[in-house]
Amino acid sequence: MNKIVIIFFTALISFSGYSQNSKYVNALNYFADYGTSNEQESLDKAKENIDLAATNENTMDKAKTQTLKGQIYLALFQRNLRTETEKQTALSDPKKGEAMGYVNTPSSSLVTASDAFLKAKTLDKKNDYPAEIKKGMTDISIYFTNKAVYDYSSKNYAAALPSFEKAFEINGPKDTITLGNIAICAERAGNYEKAKEYYLKMIETKQGRGLTYSSLVNVYFMMKDTTAGMDLLKKGRVAYPSNSDLLITETNFFLAKRQNPEALKNLDQAIMANPGNSSLYLARGNTYDNLANPKDVSGKFTEQPKDFEEKIKQAENDYKKSIELKPNYYDALYALGVLYNNYGVSINKLADKITDPAKYKLEDARSKEQFSKAMVVLEKALEVNSSDRNSMIALKQIYARLELTDKLNQMNERLKK
Repeated sequence: MNKIVIIFFTALISFSGYSQNSKYVNALNYFADYGTSNEQESLDKAKENIDLAATNENTMDKAKTQTLKGQIYLALFQRNLRTETEKQTALSDPKKGEAMGYVNTPSSSLVTASDAFLKAKTLDKKNDYPAEIKKGMTDISIYFTNKAVYDYSSKNYAAALPSFEKAFEINGPKDTITLGNIAICAERAGNYEKAKEYYLKMIETKQGRGLTYSSLVNVYFMMKDTTAGMDLLKKGRVAYPSNSDLLITETNFFLAKRQNPEALKNLDQAIMANPGNSSLYLARGNTYDNLANPKDVSGKFTEQPKDFEEKIKQAENDYKKSIELKPNYYDALYALGVLYNNYGVSINKLADKITDPAKYKLEDARSKEQFSKAMVVLEKALEVNSSDRNSMIALKQIYARLELTDKLNQMNERLKK
């Protein structure tokens, strides 16, 4: 009796194995039919049968099953992408249609295809399917990269990140370009832990050099881990002492902490290395400006330093150089205008303490000269950025001081809008 049961059970297993192998054969036939007919129904049937074959213990761990699964799911993604691209192209131009096609096509089929091919590669001990696997993985890598790039261009960094990661998983560690894209994408997506992970990989492989250190330092700062950030910054400065990215990152840290002497030292080095960089002159001018016009923790101006005039002149020269290099640089124009205005205000305050009419008249003329210089520069700033209310408010005050009634009235009306 026991013997009959055992024989019967063995027969069931054999039949089950045959049944699931037939699912693979069915999937193969339906997929071949799809290749000639391009019918959605054939592709759906191929998917239905390969899903059954890929989940059965008798066929799931065969290279041929996973290879076919990868091919079918890749075809599913390709069909969905083509449909979505055609739909989007009908609504816009072809280039935008392709971009939106990628953005709007889910990547789930592509992920499944990728996982299947990767599994097939490990199962293909006899090397029966190297060409099919290689072609499938190459195509998938291209699709993941394209989708990542289009999502990234749409500023959908969270969506682009996993696509870049899948491309890197397929291509391997030699794909340093995708590795860098993952780190940048993760940082912009606000996924700082993942950004840190990939920037560290880049540092290990000496990719990006000083810029990679600088990017990772910024990530640490965003994570509020200033200690780790500064430790890494010091290592980066030792490894790449002349790197401008690290120098500027360190300078920005000093500026944020109001460590002006350290910031000035770095800015001098940065300008020597990059004499055509208008932003560096603006930063140094702003540093001298802050040293000339110090403020307390509440933001109120405190006592001027003994070398006030010298620092004002240094700030003025740097702001002018910044504008010379970049004539329509709004930030530099606004900063120079405010410098002149504040200088005029400081002269006025001192003039108010003078009792001698002749001396007062001289100081009053000096202050108005500064206000006039501020007016010219701020009007230029407002031409560059016509909607900036800070420039409007500053000009309104200057027009009042200079008793330019018509301009004052016009600015009042402009501020009402």
